[in-house]
Amino acid sequence: MTPIVVEIVAPMLSSLGFGCRGCGLVTNRLGLQEKLHHSSCEEYPEHWKESGARIADWIQEIDRLYKHRIRITLIDAQSPLGLWKQIRHGVFKLPAFIVDKTRTCAGWDADTLQSLIDERLRELSDTGGSRNGS
Repeated sequence: MTPIVVEIVAPMLSSLGFGCRGCGLVTNRLGLQEKLHHSSCEEYPEHWKESGARIADWIQEIDRLYKHRIRITLIDAQSPLGLWKQIRHGVFKLPAFIVDKTRTCAGWDADTLQSLIDERLRELSDTGGSRNGS
């Protein structure tokens, strides 16, 4: 079965290493990466840091539960793609979860997200894994 795609739209912290590759090479070479990472992390509001940690925990749990049956994609809510996803799917509360481009939920309700994933997996198993019926 082709894995379903779970897109997570949420604010991303630049200190997670999603910055410029060239800058990273220079700062690593000079031994500054750890200092920059630490100072960058401290600049974010506490609730953003908590949210980032919570999303990371959710990703680990979802990955543990569904293993090879899902593929997770992180999308920065402040990027053009993130803004498009919010408008396209009508999700304006973050984090937002888009399951196989058809179902959405927003906020911190793990049970709803798992229900959407389970529902989609059942649909795919009923149709023999074909995505043509969606």
